[in-house]
Amino acid sequence: MNITIRKCAATVAGLMVAGAATVAPAQNDQKFEAAPAIAGAKLVPAAMLKGSNYDVAEPVRIDRFLGRFELHSAHGTFDVSGVDMLAARVRELRAIEELKKVESSSTFTEALGKSAGASVKLVGSLVTEPGKTVENIAIGAGTVLGRIGYSVKSGAQNAGDAMTKPSATQQEEKPTTGGGAEPPSFTDDPFGYNQARRQWAKKLEIDPYTTNPVLRPLLDNAAKATFAGNFAVSLTVGAIAAPLQYASDFEATVRDSVWDQPPGDLEKSNAEKLQRMGVPAEAVRAFLRNRWFTPTQQTALVAALDKLNGASGRDAVVRAATTIAGEVPARFLVRSLALLGDYHQRDNPLVQIRMRGIVPVAKSKDGSLVAAAAIDYLYWSEEASTFARAQELAGNKRVLLLAGGTSDRAAAEFSQLGWKVRGGLRPVGGS
Repeated sequence: MNITIRKCAATVAGLMVAGAATVAPAQNDQKFEAAPAIAGAKLVPAAMLKGSNYDVAEPVRIDRFLGRFELHSAHGTFDVSGVDMLAARVRELRAIEELKKVESSSTFTEALGKSAGASVKLVGSLVTEPGKTVENIAIGAGTVLGRIGYSVKSGAQNAGDAMTKPSATQQEEKPTTGGGAEPPSFTDDPFGYNQARRQWAKKLEIDPYTTNPVLRPLLDNAAKATFAGNFAVSLTVGAIAAPLQYASDFEATVRDSVWDQPPGDLEKSNAEKLQRMGVPAEAVRAFLRNRWFTPTQQTALVAALDKLNGASGRDAVVRAATTIAGEVPARFLVRSLALLGDYHQRDNPLVQIRMRGIVPVAKSKDGSLVAAAAIDYLYWSEEASTFARAQELAGNKRVLLLAGGTSDRAAAEFSQLGWKVRGGLRPVGGS
C-alpha cells in the first residue's frame, strides 16, 4: 500500500524573502547560483548515507536550502526534507525491523488477538511493498528566509481564543502545505495505552510520537498488545545500538521527558514554563493546540526557549509557532532556536528576540544582530540576497548561524555585506 504525506511542509527556504525592504542590489546579482545537487557527505556523516539495510540516493538535491534525501530501504522509499528528518528516519529503520520480528512471534499474535476488543484507534495500515514511496515530506512553494509560506490561520482561529487583530502582513499570509494531513492528536488515556507506547519507544530508543508512516502502525500494534493483551515489553527487544547521534529535537532532556511523562503532564509542564517566560496565556493555548508540534516537538521548542533565559521577546517565537503548518518548518524552528540558544550560552548573551517569518533574530548584549537559520546548505540565490540585504536586519555587527554549510559564493557575498557566517558541524564554504 502506498502511504503518502503530500507536501507536509511548506518550505524552509524562502525564509529569506517575503517583502522586506532592501538596500540596493549588488552588480552581479543577476548571476545567482542555481539550486545545486551535491554529494551527501557534504551534508551528513557517511554513516547516515549508507547502512546494511538502507542507502541514500546520490547526489542530494538542495531544495530551498534543505537537502531532499531519497532514502531507500527494504521497507519502502522515504523522500524527506532536511538533515534532521533524515537522521530520524534512518534511526527508525532498526526499530521497524525489530518490531516486525516481534509481530512474527506466536506470543505476540495471541496477545494482539486478546486485545481485539480494546477501544484503541490505530493509525493507518502497514506498507508492505518494498521500493514504493511510503513517505513524501516535500518542500512546497513557501519560503524559509522570508515572511510567507508557513501560516495556517491566526492564533485566534487556531485556538478559539479572543486575540488581538492580526497585522496586515499576517492577514496576507497563506498556507502552502499542499493539503498534507495533520498528525494525530495524542491524548491521555485511562487504560495505559499511551504508557505502553512510550515504553516501547524507550526500549527502541525512538520518538513515541513519530510521524513515520511505516513505524507508527507497528508501534500502535505493539502498544495495544502490551496494554490490552499482557504482552511484556521487557521480554522482547534487546538493547538497540545507537550508531547515530540523536536528532536535535530529541536530546537527552527532551527524550527522557517524552518517554517518561504522559502527554497531559508534558502539556501542563510546557504551559507553566512558557507562562513563566512571560508568554500570554492565549498564545500558550494556541501553540499547544497546533498539532504540527507533537508532544516531542512541543517539548523541544519549550526547552530551546528555556535556554534563552534572560532574553525578552520569547512570546514572539511562540506566536510564530502557532502559525506553522508542517513537520519540516516545525523542526526548522526548533533547530534554529537551538542554534540561538547555544550562541547565547557559549558566545554572547542575547537580550532580545524577534521573528522574521520563522527565522529567529536576536540582539546580543554587545549590540550585535544574530540570526539563526537551520538550513542544510546556503547558496547564493535571490532569496539569500534579499535576506542578506534586508533593511530590518541592518547593523554594524551581524552574525548568521547555520546548521549546515554554504557555497563559496554565498559565503563571500554574505561576508562582503558585513555578515559573519557560522556553520554547524559541517564547514562553511567549499562548494
